[in-house]
Amino acid sequence: MNHVSKLSAILLVAMSLNTHTYAAMNTATDAKSSTKYAGQQSNLTLADHKKLLEEGYPIDRVRRAHDLFSFRHFSVDALDYKKTAVDDALYYFNHMWEFLPSAVVPKASNSFELVRDLDSDLNNLTYSDIDGKPFPTLQEFIDAPDSMLQGIMMIHKGKVIFEQYPGMRPQDQHLWMSVTKALSGTLILDMIVNGKIDPEAPITDYVPRLKDSAWDGVPVRAVLTMTAGLNLDDISGNMYKSGTIEQRYYKASFGDYYNGKKEDWIEVIREGEKIAEPYTKFQYASLNTQVLSVAIENVTGKKFVDYLYERLFQHAGTGEMVANLFPDGSIHAATAMNSTLEDMGRFGLLYTPSFEKLSGKQVISPKIVDYMFDIKVPAKILNENIIGQTAHLYLGNQSVVGSGSQFDFLWSDGAFAKLGHNNQGIYIDPKRDFVGVYFSASTKTNYPIGYIRAAAVSMDK
Repeated sequence: MNHVSKLSAILLVAMSLNTHTYAAMNTATDAKSSTKYAGQQSNLTLADHKKLLEEGYPIDRVRRAHDLFSFRHFSVDALDYKKTAVDDALYYFNHMWEFLPSAVVPKASNSFELVRDLDSDLNNLTYSDIDGKPFPTLQEFIDAPDSMLQGIMMIHKGKVIFEQYPGMRPQDQHLWMSVTKALSGTLILDMIVNGKIDPEAPITDYVPRLKDSAWDGVPVRAVLTMTAGLNLDDISGNMYKSGTIEQRYYKASFGDYYNGKKEDWIEVIREGEKIAEPYTKFQYASLNTQVLSVAIENVTGKKFVDYLYERLFQHAGTGEMVANLFPDGSIHAATAMNSTLEDMGRFGLLYTPSFEKLSGKQVISPKIVDYMFDIKVPAKILNENIIGQTAHLYLGNQSVVGSGSQFDFLWSDGAFAKLGHNNQGIYIDPKRDFVGVYFSASTKTNYPIGYIRAAAVSMDK
């Protein structure tokens, strides 16, 4: 695979909620899209996109996607369904290595098959909203013209029991978006449990460049759980507001200009200010994940992707994966892993009892999950943030007990999930030996996670 380096950036918001319109940024994209591509609009269906993946994208669409690629076009325009952004985003999601510097996570050193034992009864699966009204069946949701679901897979006891690809092929790689955060969360949890990182030590012990700033005194555990107590919050819309730390951080991650110069992302986030004591306020900010990735590299003395492969993916039976990078070579730890859908599922399998049976090796200790639940952000604190306040829109009556360690939702039965912008997601349920994963290009409510949670619970019957 040829990975082309290019200065750009990537969007992230934890959840694909009902979106808001944020103030537009002044970028070169406006001029380009209003002239060269004036009058062009998004018009692809998922079936169209899948066919183009099979036949090869027309060069005019590829050139347009490259011409227009920017923070604005990849994020704000797509959210607001402006111009050609939705169609271009479909191409971005399956070809992100053409737009960002990239590093390869090699193919696993082991290999094992995931047997297919498909359960057609899951097509008729449904669940209820908080008022008891049932949602459409899973198959009705998948078939709906506006679902924009690219692919969905469920794995139970090591076997694939549900699998559909409405908008891509099984072999196609797709951007994980914020599901990528689960990788840093898992590695940090593993390092804490194995005594390599002290969770109560200041994060500045492991990321010295943050010393002599408001990050002094912020424990590793607070960064891990998004409760650092600093004035940094993506979900508030700050990532779209000109001049905010969040927006400048994303521009720096592109190698983009702010006030005529390219900024160093660590220098930008040093400007954060304390607004609460650690652990008392949940604020979702991808820069927390980026800080954790630097801590991982500093402790191990290895590139993030190399340690990720060594500790996790060399054992997972996965194919080659692609991690997108910042201009300085740092991994886009919060948003930019790319893989097949099955390989995302294999990451989830690392947490399940079946993984040891399939591979002959336990990689993730149950102690990691126990610790994640021990240090969870309680629902009371999570629900002060829009993530907790809106979860019922797609989880319905399947309420959570909190959030934790880069995973958005934790359930009382030991299950946990991480969602990503444009409706990516992973659900991991060790006690039920169940994993669900999905890719999407939707800007609407993240319903797939509700169906997958309901499918897992249905295994109890």
